[in-house]
Amino acid sequence: MHIGDVESYSIYSNFEFKVIPTLTLTVGPEISRDLYEAQWIGTYNDPTAYETYGKRYIFAYLDQTTFAADIRVDWIISPKLSFQVYVQPLIASGNYSDFKSLARTKSFEFDRYGENGSTFEQATTSSGEIEYSLDPDGDGPADAEIIWNPDFNYISLRGNAVLRWEYMPGSTIYLVWTQSREDFASTGDFFLGRSMNNLFNVKSDNIFMLKISYWL
Repeated sequence: MHIGDVESYSIYSNFEFKVIPTLTLTVGPEISRDLYEAQWIGTYNDPTAYETYGKRYIFAYLDQTTFAADIRVDWIISPKLSFQVYVQPLIASGNYSDFKSLARTKSFEFDRYGENGSTFEQATTSSGEIEYSLDPDGDGPADAEIIWNPDFNYISLRGNAVLRWEYMPGSTIYLVWTQSREDFASTGDFFLGRSMNNLFNVKSDNIFMLKISYWL
């Protein structure tokens, strides 16, 4: 959930390469950037939050970058034998900043942490994780809320390969290989090359299927 303004930018292209008359490679990359002025982080109870009926609604500025691509290979080996491959990589990163709480209901007004007596502190746990302490009134009666670093870097790869052989007129054998892999890290930086390298080092899930049809 987000509130208010969102700026979005994207670039998309599509390339088709005819390597040989029977072999075609199609690549459709897309990169986008979305800037959310107020992305919801979470909600917690606070009896001193009179303007929001006893709850603090936490938001932050989100800078998100996403890269995706559709990659397809079609190879007609012979009139009865063909091979197709489809691969879809996805890389998305999000960096959060400017943490704030909703000032009052039905509004786009916020109380920013670190201003007007409120505090915003960052700490690193013994396990190396980053957490934030958000206190709406510093030494006042409200309790501080501890939240985990919401930054993220998500990588994913989905793909399949299909070998089709018509061994008799109307009778076909399909050999299918499907692979998927994904990983998540609490970092908000976007580095395409490094993420692609990490993606191919992630353990994959593989499924093999065989389908045989026979025309009587």
